[in-house]
Amino acid sequence: MNVCVLSLVTVWHGIKGGMEVHGKLLTEGLARLGHGVTVVASRHPAGVEAETREGVRLRYARAGQFGSQRGAWSGECTRLVTALHREAPIDVLCCQQAVAPPSLLRFARRSRVPIVVIMEGHEGLALLSELRQAWSHRDGLGTLPRRAAGFLYHHVRWERPLLHACDRVIAVSDAISRSLRRWFGVSRERIEVVYNGVDTRRFRPDPERGTAIRKALGLGEDEVMVLFLSHVTRQKGLHVLLRALPRIRETWPLVRVVVAGVGDYLADGQALAQRLGVSSHVVFVGEVPHERAPEYLAACDVFVLPTLRQEGLPFALLEAMASEKPVLVSRIGG
Repeated sequence: MNVCVLSLVTVWHGIKGGMEVHGKLLTEGLARLGHGVTVVASRHPAGVEAETREGVRLRYARAGQFGSQRGAWSGECTRLVTALHREAPIDVLCCQQAVAPPSLLRFARRSRVPIVVIMEGHEGLALLSELRQAWSHRDGLGTLPRRAAGFLYHHVRWERPLLHACDRVIAVSDAISRSLRRWFGVSRERIEVVYNGVDTRRFRPDPERGTAIRKALGLGEDEVMVLFLSHVTRQKGLHVLLRALPRIRETWPLVRVVVAGVGDYLADGQALAQRLGVSSHVVFVGEVPHERAPEYLAACDVFVLPTLRQEGLPFALLEAMASEKPVLVSRIGG
């Protein structure tokens, strides 16, 4: 089978979030099964236009902004897919999120190419997350007009047309399936729930590697390591964990929070730890490559994801569970 996958941002761009890792596992797995797999993605920051990795062909847009659907993406995406179809007929077009422009939907309909969309979430859920943050935490009010405009743009131009035109929708959790039916009127028959998965050969209990990480971080055997492993953005809720730390220490005086990740809230998080007087109990280790995530999960005593965002089914949560660690997460989303 000849499979074409549309993804704005990929691991091969240098981004290693949950959705990007999911795309890598999916496409490489299909290639190992003997399928032809080509990924069409936004412009590469290094100017690369074509390459092959682990049996997966990669085609990057020549123009447009990296990671953005605005501007040249519609034309570039349609140009690349139609050229691939002329080269070898595409059997199925798979989209990671709603990234197929109307021009490509028309091409797929004319060419009778079925479309499958994998939905980890949608803009409506992102907007609800912003509203909840503003209401509950009195934070982020200034960004609401921009978020509302972004919701209208993506909902009207991208999400609704694709979700109504595609042949199947893959929802990564039951919560996402219910949300798609409620927000877009997608029939239950057109939605397949396929839960995110992890490589249990990599994510598993590993006391030896865990001990090595604890020693490298200077943690004693009697210290309780609480791990926050995520992009450090406001919506991932690091501030919630830090504000709870003084009370946590009343029960666990030897607790140490390890923050593994970078993002636009990192400096604010460090400043908050200083203001709360808990900086000596927080270790900011910076960016941790996904390849090393199993080591940190093996080292921790508890994994925490206090997200304020309507998540689909976070890979970090599943990876912690595969590592047989207790998890403490927000009761939200999938």
